[in-house]
Amino acid sequence: MATRKTISIRDDQEEWIQDNHLNLSSFVQEKLDELIEEREN
Repeated sequence: MATRKTISIRDDQEEWIQDNHLNLSSFVQEKLDELIEEREN
């Protein structure tokens, strides 16, 4: 199950995301997993 959240990003970040075809959801999930793993160790 997934929960939807709303985040705010700057205009320049939005442009970069679009230019680089970044999937923001996947990116955030991966970074959160990294942080969770770091804090558990």
